[in-house]
Amino acid sequence: MKTASLLLLAFTLLFSSCSSEKSTQDTSEGNKVALVQNLSPKEFQEKSPNGVILDVRTPQEVAQGKLANAIVLDYYQANFLDKALEIPKDKEIYIYCAVGARSLEAAQLLTQQGYTKVYHLQGGIQAWYQNGLPIE
Repeated sequence: MKTASLLLLAFTLLFSSCSSEKSTQDTSEGNKVALVQNLSPKEFQEKSPNGVILDVRTPQEVAQGKLANAIVLDYYQANFLDKALEIPKDKEIYIYCAVGARSLEAAQLLTQQGYTKVYHLQGGIQAWYQNGLPIE
């Protein structure tokens, strides 16, 4: 049963989103915006206990497993930014999604709001799982 669940998780993650490698932000007004720092799964695992881990996937995706101690905040919900802004700006924020596209957008949105310590899991939870790291 556990193997079937893991296979279902891997299959769902493969087809739920597209990934992105972009790590910088440009603004048309020339404002300085902090860069989102991309981390490999191993780097994310090492550094994330120092901050807030934010899972921006849908409830259906989260039901298949998530990282320990992650706060779930669905990026597609209308109140996403309001809820995210409740996190103090001096905290380190570690963001992930299924494969990386949504979490990168969310990370960039937070840096536009003045957050300066924003870290993104490259490849999302799919890359995490492929590296043999734990999911609860």
